[in-house]
Amino acid sequence: MSKKSPILAAILGFFVLGIFYSTGFSKQGIIAVVGMIVVSWLLSFFVSPEVSVIVNLVGAFLGYKWANDHNASIEGGGAM
Repeated sequence: MSKKSPILAAILGFFVLGIFYSTGFSKQGIIAVVGMIVVSWLLSFFVSPEVSVIVNLVGAFLGYKWANDHNASIEGGGAM
């Protein structure tokens, strides 16, 4: 397993793709992406489309955090 770039994960996470980059197509990643899409849709439908940018920021944070967690598990030799 190779290390993943946290910066790239954050940039892609802004577009929700960083979740898959940082976790792979795991159960955690799929649940997070589906949940974020539903929350984004609900916010834009019931509140305002401008408010749904919060979901993009959360995606960027999760992509960055999970890429760092992945790298730490590789350095520590632990399982993901």
